Amino acid sequence: MQRFAVAAMAAVAGVLALLSVGCVDEGKYRAVLLRNREQDKIISEKDAQVAALNERVSALQVQKADAQRMLQEKEDHLASIMRERDEVRNAFNKLQDIVAKMTSRPVVSGTGLPEKTVLEIRGLAEQYKDVFEFDEATGRLRFKADITFDSGSNVVKPDARTAITKLGGILSSDVAKEIKVTVVGHTDNDPVKKPATVALLKELGKPSSNQGLSEARAEAVAQVLKAGGVDAARIATKGVGDTQPIASNAGAEGKAKNRRVEIFLQQ
Repeated sequence: MQRFAVAAMAAVAGVLALLSVGCVDEGKYRAVLLRNREQDKIISEKDAQVAALNERVSALQVQKADAQRMLQEKEDHLASIMRERDEVRNAFNKLQDIVAKMTSRPVVSGTGLPEKTVLEIRGLAEQYKDVFEFDEATGRLRFKADITFDSGSNVVKPDARTAITKLGGILSSDVAKEIKVTVVGHTDNDPVKKPATVALLKELGKPSSNQGLSEARAEAVAQVLKAGGVDAARIATKGVGDTQPIASNAGAEGKAKNRRVEIFLQQ
């Protein structure tokens, strides 16, 4: 800006110098005037650019102030949420302490099972994941019948027997001694036809049907739990045959899922 002002002043000085001589060439005089007009035009353009830049700076300053205000509002809101979170967490911790004092031991919400017992069964399920699965939310253990028993048999296979025996050890500990155990046998809808199975059920005094087979298998699992240390008074058994399928019996895959033994744990 100063540079253009100096140039303009120099041009004016040049004109004055020519006028002071008294005799000025008309062509040179016009050239000086033309150059002076051009300088004025450039100065005006630069002034306009400076004004536009000043407006832009002002607008950016306003945007910056708005952004800082919004950022502060967000930070204040976040701080408020974090305070509320801490309050909820503290209230929850206090509630857990109350529950723990009432029950004299930690429990897993929804099942009433001791936390130590749940953790031990979870580890056992991971070790024998091909044998059974554990639903912590409901306290249900689901054993795959085809891995637990041979076809038409109520004799528990070695791997399943080992897993169930270890489960019995967990359930016979002091912390789990009040847990009730219900063993339920299930089958697919294929009728019982094998002579060996019919003879087995007859020997056990049960009907030669899926109902009889499901009862026999539930009782066999219960026997292994008892051998693992669980008091017989805590165990109940029942068979439901093919009345509670969890998959379609139209195909082999669905039938395999329906053939199962489930153990339900309840405090």
